[in-house]
Amino acid sequence: MAAGFADAPSSLSAAPKPASAPAVRGLAPPARAPPAGDARGRTPLAPAKALSMDENIAATPLPVPGPAKAASRITGAADGATMKGVPAMDIFVQYERSWSIQDALDQHAALAEQREVLMEIGKNRLRVRQTQLSFAELEVEEALDAARSVSAVDAGDAQVVMQLASRVRAAVRDLRTASRMRQMEQGVVNKHIAHADAEIEKSRQEMTSMKEVIDDKSLVVATDSTQPTPATPVDADGLPLQQRYKYATNCKVGGHGQRFCEYFLERPDWRIYPNQKWFDDEKGNSYHCPLGKKLVDFADESHFSRIAMYLKGRAWLEEKTKVLELAPGQIPETFIIENGQWKGAAPPSDDQVSNLPWFVKEADRNWGTSVHVCSKPSACLSLAKPDATYVVQQHIEDPLLMDDGRKCHIKFYVLLLGFEDGERWHLYTYKDGYLSISPNKWSPEDLSKDTQVTIIRSERIQGWKPWAEAYPKCKAGVAKVIERAVSQGKLEGRLGKTQFEIFSADFIVNTRGDVWLFEFNMSPVLKDPKDAPKVNDADMVRGALSIVSPWPGGGPGLWDFAGEFRGKKPAPGVPETAQDAAARHGFTADSADASAGAAASSSGA
Repeated sequence: MAAGFADAPSSLSAAPKPASAPAVRGLAPPARAPPAGDARGRTPLAPAKALSMDENIAATPLPVPGPAKAASRITGAADGATMKGVPAMDIFVQYERSWSIQDALDQHAALAEQREVLMEIGKNRLRVRQTQLSFAELEVEEALDAARSVSAVDAGDAQVVMQLASRVRAAVRDLRTASRMRQMEQGVVNKHIAHADAEIEKSRQEMTSMKEVIDDKSLVVATDSTQPTPATPVDADGLPLQQRYKYATNCKVGGHGQRFCEYFLERPDWRIYPNQKWFDDEKGNSYHCPLGKKLVDFADESHFSRIAMYLKGRAWLEEKTKVLELAPGQIPETFIIENGQWKGAAPPSDDQVSNLPWFVKEADRNWGTSVHVCSKPSACLSLAKPDATYVVQQHIEDPLLMDDGRKCHIKFYVLLLGFEDGERWHLYTYKDGYLSISPNKWSPEDLSKDTQVTIIRSERIQGWKPWAEAYPKCKAGVAKVIERAVSQGKLEGRLGKTQFEIFSADFIVNTRGDVWLFEFNMSPVLKDPKDAPKVNDADMVRGALSIVSPWPGGGPGLWDFAGEFRGKKPAPGVPETAQDAAARHGFTADSADASAGAAASSSGA
């Protein structure tokens, strides 16, 4: 006869515990109970709550079916009722990449606690299954005893014999089912414990790697161009220390910073360098930097990075009123509304214009969120807020439409790379791209946004027949704008730093094959395979980063060299203070944050 609740499953009792987290200098080992939450929004595991097993449930005796009806309770709906009070073997905390030491410690503690809870749940579930098996064995014994003790009279009764035989067959069948379910439960428990162990091992390896990188003495503290260059660290023999790996730090600036870190970390010689809090501004916003304020190979906080991910002077491309100076003849005739009034020339009167729609767009916003459509120029002022600046344009004549009559525009991708000398710039354009297509068939009389405004990337452009003719024209148009921006000093070099940016240009084509530039988007939508497995921008990003920071396993992919330009060598700048950095994170002329771009990048616009 099998044992009941008192027997603990031996396979669980002997399960090895995961390796403990490595000790990290200056930090306490992981606490037994993780904090209520962390900066990434993860809620560390609260065992009773997260796994649906509070103290009351844990203390409730497990249901024990009576032996007389054991067989009927082993399978079917009755079996579900038997397991009702026992939590499922669910894993709620999965390993995620940590960007700071504290995040790594908290995660390891949460994963270790989760394993302990799963072990306890697994023991309880196996006890229930073992009890079911025990009662099934009792039922078989009772059925056999009944068959053995049948009287001679009853043995001659065919109906009685058939009933006894049926009872034995049913009891044996249920015994087999209970045994199989016990084995299956053991497999499920083992699988979940193994999964939990694997998650813990990922966390442990991450912490080991962090300990290794923060012990790298070759890194120096980041300085400004006006400050003395730090002395190169040397070893005991006076030889310069060699950096073990290349390092990426996510300083939580926003935009595409974390995305670029993830792609750099795909390379075998790159590691995470953890971040720390840098300072809080007067509004309570927190800013982060690499641990120890070290200079790393890539960080989204440009001051601490050898590679800056934002162009200095980017506002000359991003702001719609400024880019007009750089693209004469390439952008449709544009009028400006400022403080509720026309600035400079006003558009013609209503009776002097065609019936094509007019667009009123806020000068410092992108992604179509602030575009208004009207039928006449006289209606434009009424659509403008008094404290904002707008650009006003009439629809181009004879737009090239899709075969089904819908309006479209080209989403054209650009990579601009500035070198450490502060003078040289390389421009690349991407041979693939997207069409943004309106939902409705186009008509100049229909002023709805679904007809006139094209925002969402709808489909890849490679299959679009006019692309072969339009691509070189778009490439040449962007090159003209960048050449002016560099030669006029609108885009400024960074001494001692590589700087780059992946951005997009919006073009529309007319039926004569002319391309018209409308705007640049400095923080365009980029999709990763995990977000969009079928259509994503992974190849484009990997190719761009392989140009910015070459490595043996990479290549430019579809990026097409579009020109080299030279600007004036910049003078040494003034030191950047924490307050300067806070201002830079606002929407200043040389905003390094582009928080709006970060919001758009995750919205799918």
